[in-house]
This record gives sequence, structure tokens and C-alpha cells, in this order.
Amino acid sequence: MSSLLEVFFQFFALGCTSFGGPVAHLGYFHERFVQREQWLSADAFTDLVALCQLLPGPSSSQLGMGIGLIRAG
Repeated sequence: MSSLLEVFFQFFALGCTSFGGPVAHLGYFHERFVQREQWLSADAFTDLVALCQLLPGPSSSQLGMGIGLIRAG
């Protein structure tokens, strides 16, 4: 499966099943993309979260975009 479709289906599944605010989504992203799928190391995830905290807007949305960019370009 291409990286782009893989990213789409992973985030689609999360969008259909995860509830809560941005802080809850950070936990879902860590469990899915660091522990289960191993798309990122724990250190890379932490660095990306720190970067997203500095930017205006919801950090979970920016983190999702960052993970997708790292995975599929």
C-alpha cells in the first residue's frame, strides 16, 4: 500500500474512533504511531509535540499534519 493511502486510512480510523480534545488526541497519536505502527521514535514524537506547542492553533491538528508529512511527504 502506498504511504499516502496508509496515512489516510490510519487517520480515518482514528477520526472515526477517537473522542476527546487535543490532549486526548496526543495520547492516541503516541499509542498508534510510536508504539503500534512505529512510524516515529519516542524522541522524534516528543520533539514534534514540542514544536507544535510553539505554533498557534490546536497542537493535535498540527501534530497530525507533521506525522503525515514525515510518513508520506
